[in-house]
Amino acid sequence: MAMQKGKMKKKGMAKGGAAMKKKGMAKGGVKMPMVKKGGKMIPAFAADGKGKMNKGGMTKKKKGMAKGGATMKKKGYAAGGMTVGQLRSAAKAKGYKIMKG
Repeated sequence: MAMQKGKMKKKGMAKGGAAMKKKGMAKGGVKMPMVKKGGKMIPAFAADGKGKMNKGGMTKKKKGMAKGGATMKKKGYAAGGMTVGQLRSAAKAKGYKIMKG
């Protein structure tokens, strides 16, 4: 049997391979904007002196009619037809007479 000199060769990922890239906040995230207040550096959002968010966070999703619900469809002239004045003048131009009631 042949004797090997030195260490055994490393194969594949054991050599070092491609390291996983850090993603998102693991990279280091977003640096917080800081301001100086009272001789100390504090986050900018904390410098306004408002304290904790009262009832902050996400709101409930709207359901059913609260989204907007069904709306009444306009009919006839309300949908974009002629006004009474326009209708009378168009009828007069053609020689018709519109009676009330």
